[in-house]
Amino acid sequence: MVRVQVEAVAAAASQPILIQVAQESAMKDMTSRFQAMSERLMSDPEIRRSAEQMQEQLMADPETRQLLEELMRRLGGTPPPDELN
Repeated sequence: MVRVQVEAVAAAASQPILIQVAQESAMKDMTSRFQAMSERLMSDPEIRRSAEQMQEQLMADPETRQLLEELMRRLGGTPPPDELN
């Protein structure tokens, strides 16, 4: 009886760790897929040009620039002056 209880407690205690490991693995997989997709898209000159134009238009808007600066501060980083000015 005690052995069964010990096994049940051990199994219950290991569940959060297993869930965390599974989540981390899924995040790594998703990140690598996203990076591969981004690289494929940016290798196309037309898509790259369109992305650069969109970035320029967004950064021309003072409100967007302000929102990005605030986001960077909240994330603990400081925005590079070259990209935001």
